[in-house]
Amino acid sequence: MIQQGVSAGGDHAGENPMSVGRIMDWVEARCDAIKSREEEEDEEEQKEKEKDPPTPQSGPKPQSRTKRQQHLAHNVPSSPIQTRRTFKAVRGPEEDLTSTADEGGGYYPLRISEFFEEGRYVITRKLGWGGHSSVWLARDHKEDRHVAIKVLTAYASKEIKEERLAELELLRKVANASPLHRGAAHVIRLFHDFTFESFVGQHVCLVTDVLSYNVPGLQSQLDDPRLPLRFILRLTRHVLKGLEYLHDECDVIHADLKPGNILLRPSDLDNIVTRELSKDPARMYGFSKTIPPDLIPFHPVVSAPIHFKLNAGKPVELHWVIADLGHAHLKGKHLSKVVQPYALRAPEVILGLEWGPAIDIWSLGCMMYEFAIGSWLFHPEAVDNIPRDIVHLAQMTQRTGQNHDDVGSMRCEIQGNQYDLEDMLKRATAGSAELTPIESAVNGLTVHSNGADEISAFVRVMRTFLALDPTKRPRAAEALLDPAFKDIL
Repeated sequence: MIQQGVSAGGDHAGENPMSVGRIMDWVEARCDAIKSREEEEDEEEQKEKEKDPPTPQSGPKPQSRTKRQQHLAHNVPSSPIQTRRTFKAVRGPEEDLTSTADEGGGYYPLRISEFFEEGRYVITRKLGWGGHSSVWLARDHKEDRHVAIKVLTAYASKEIKEERLAELELLRKVANASPLHRGAAHVIRLFHDFTFESFVGQHVCLVTDVLSYNVPGLQSQLDDPRLPLRFILRLTRHVLKGLEYLHDECDVIHADLKPGNILLRPSDLDNIVTRELSKDPARMYGFSKTIPPDLIPFHPVVSAPIHFKLNAGKPVELHWVIADLGHAHLKGKHLSKVVQPYALRAPEVILGLEWGPAIDIWSLGCMMYEFAIGSWLFHPEAVDNIPRDIVHLAQMTQRTGQNHDDVGSMRCEIQGNQYDLEDMLKRATAGSAELTPIESAVNGLTVHSNGADEISAFVRVMRTFLALDPTKRPRAAEALLDPAFKDIL
């Protein structure tokens, strides 16, 4: 999912609103577009009347302009073709509300207080947006609870319909597999799904539980992005439980595990949401008071994740949850050969080899380092015409002290070119700055710890996750048995 506080593929939630001048230009351009559309509609209606004048038996009178603009809950332009043409050159402050499904977009511009499913869900706040969706806080009047609704773009909805994206299928599977399993509480929960049609196209909507900060969002609230090792171990334990559930109970590989997809669920979330809405109501990007509101089909809404104060004395109240199955795969049914965020990509994926659940364990190991040190474990960039994939593999050897097995006879194809892998790795290692091994990088001067024993346990766990050979990485269930997690809730 795109995260509820940020996006998947880029963290955008909570960005500062545009300047007043840019907002005015943006809204006035939309108003001009709407006026142009209405003039075209009037011309078309007049032509229709001239061709076929209405008679008393021909049916009800057409709606007045005011009623048409206020029709139902979806007060949007009625012609997708005209909308796409006239809005083409204008972008919104956050997601591109002018993009079409044919262009890989097609966001639906929800409004605060808009309702869905015959009034069951009422939109109360925007939580964030990502490359293929926006996420909204809503009140579920049927179940009397707050929920998050992920509204997929018209493009992503079409991909799901044509079975090129498996997010909905996998969310349903995860919701129904083994809800009493210890890891089920650490994976995003699908409550309901529905589809609606807009002027942009068809939109699949996923109703899930509400989550709060993701890891980058939490780090942004702190003076130091480096997290205490005990805190990271607790996060790691929760993520491992979630992965155990996904891998063993659901046969699902997340394949997009990253800091932005790990979110907090406070135990008292419903009260936190109610208090947050009262204290900090939803905000919309401003518009000129001289423009009649009924000429504006929608108001762009500011993304605002749910905030809460951390209580250091009650850590048990916080639960880490794996979110966003938008790029997940079923075991044995891979929809893509290239998966994972680049800096967190496992060696077997880079080499084009078979991959499985172990790639999620690799990503978790990379993140443990990142959370402790405050910077990425790997910084792969092309060096002296050596492709960055080769540099990435060389950096893995530098950091872990391990060698990539059986590369002597292996030729690697990258961007259509064949490379002698062993030779290229030697050149990449010689041509790039040497990286500090993990054991040397994680020490009492670089991390927040309770002493040498905690550092030793932390590095031991991380090292097992970063085995270059995927068969030597522990399964999530096995990793949870490590003594490092013995006293971690």
